[in-house]
Amino acid sequence: MNIRSNGTIHFGVIDSKEDAGYVHGEIIGIPVKEKDIYVDALDYIERSFSSDKEHVRQCVRPPRFIEVMDRESTEKRYVVEVDVVPSIRIVKSKVYAVRLPNFKESSNKFEEAKHWAETAAKRLPNNSYILDTKGQVYRKWFQAKYKALDNGNVPKTAQNTADAVETALKALECFQECQRAAEAEIEDFNSSGFFSEVEVGCSLLKLISSLEVFANKANGHSECMKYLVTDYIPEEVEDAWEPFHGRLKKLHITIQDALEWISEDHSYFQTDIGEDEEETPESPEEKIRNTLTWLAKKTSEYGKYFSEVTACLKPGQTVPAKLTPFQKRMVIYHFGGGNMTSLLSKLTDQRDAVHLLEGILSLYPSNPVKAKFGQRDIINYIVAHITLNCLSPQTQKVAPLKELQDLCRQFPTDKRKCLPSALFLLTLLFWPEDHDTDAEKETKYENVQSAVEHLEKSYWTKMKDIPQRKRRIYTHFFLGKGQGLDKFVHKSKFERVTKVFSISEKRMKWFKGEAWKMPEIATMLKRVSGWTEDGVVYLEGPRKKKFSILPLYVPSVPHSNENITFYLGFTFRGPVACNIIVKK
Repeated sequence: MNIRSNGTIHFGVIDSKEDAGYVHGEIIGIPVKEKDIYVDALDYIERSFSSDKEHVRQCVRPPRFIEVMDRESTEKRYVVEVDVVPSIRIVKSKVYAVRLPNFKESSNKFEEAKHWAETAAKRLPNNSYILDTKGQVYRKWFQAKYKALDNGNVPKTAQNTADAVETALKALECFQECQRAAEAEIEDFNSSGFFSEVEVGCSLLKLISSLEVFANKANGHSECMKYLVTDYIPEEVEDAWEPFHGRLKKLHITIQDALEWISEDHSYFQTDIGEDEEETPESPEEKIRNTLTWLAKKTSEYGKYFSEVTACLKPGQTVPAKLTPFQKRMVIYHFGGGNMTSLLSKLTDQRDAVHLLEGILSLYPSNPVKAKFGQRDIINYIVAHITLNCLSPQTQKVAPLKELQDLCRQFPTDKRKCLPSALFLLTLLFWPEDHDTDAEKETKYENVQSAVEHLEKSYWTKMKDIPQRKRRIYTHFFLGKGQGLDKFVHKSKFERVTKVFSISEKRMKWFKGEAWKMPEIATMLKRVSGWTEDGVVYLEGPRKKKFSILPLYVPSVPHSNENITFYLGFTFRGPVACNIIVKK
């Protein structure tokens, strides 16, 4: 199908492989007891495709059975013939990737799987799905070796774990190649390499920390952290792991980068899911039921391996003062504060959320404006305050809006150097207040418009040439009727009102405007004024430069030029207009 050529696959026509006594092309046939099994095989072939599964049915013809006559045998044998007809009308310019079978460790077929995966990768070295499949072979192989170590009932040493460590590092290398290929693909998005890198990386950290040298000493965890984040190499692992030291010492960076990528991707295109629906993205080998829950869990697990104090620490307890900045950052990760998505997920999973957020904030300097924060630290600190305010508006531990605005001034003045999360926070925190003077409002509008301009560029880089129906922009907050941080209403606030509907029903109720009319929702939100001009929505207020607002549901924009009101949402593409109504 990839080479756009008709072909026929024959089962029962032998090759001259391995001196088996046959000549190439000799017809011997195969016994067929139930023809339906071969007809049903199309179901399994279809499952092997990563995407465009319906093309399999259109291009692969049902099998034909040709009986083979053999005078020396009474057994009925057949040649099974399968035609593949990849019509250009169907396949167009698509490149198809398939999954390898799921090999069991007992079948000892990893070497064969490795051979075919590497052969496929050599033929299509820039196909992210094939590179991911190659990584999945090493991942399964690593899991089998890890399981064998656990079942061996012997202490884990550098010597007897070296083979498993090498296989895990090979899997990570494949997933990083998959990531680079996926980033370069224009008409597709494949996030599997990032998810799989985190999965394998955390499993590898678990294996490393279980080594006798790190697990049985009183200071074993300290030794493990020291080995992974400094130049220190314990004598017990120095020789056996000599080829791995450099890569193992980068684990904490590469896993963190993968977590950040997943968080940012979900900040743009997060998907609502229901109990009976699965969320994309999913890896070809492993379906992740709910990637938001998965991300929060893996963020916490990652932080656990690099922080000594969290094993016995419970939410609400005081964190020891004598921690290095790195250790504090890892405790923050373990508490679920390592990235924006994990922090905001506490608005849906509220178990101990307030205590965890208070614990996270206690790890930051008491005067953050004077502290030298990195850009990501500033983002996480601000989002932690916003999240805590949404959960507990009366708490005294939330910083006032003005303080968070001052902290935002530490973001790079050159907006091209700002992370998308930083630009998003600028649009949120600098949205004008009702009590601002006209001059203050104009200055804030200019700040917001500048941030939106760069958010738009980042959005299209992220979107590539993928249809918008496949990657819907996600609205995190809506403008409410409060003041300060209280004016930001997170989307999760509406869930208790709309949870009775299925996902598809819920979407249509939002788009068509039915959900906005629910009194529980309408009382939370503030309508703003604007107008439409040649199909473009503009916000009323800014004087120096017109502020165009993206309509979340394009059909809701009136065809003629009208004065309108709408609700305002905040996304990683900039503010959006919701429930547009023409003024009477």
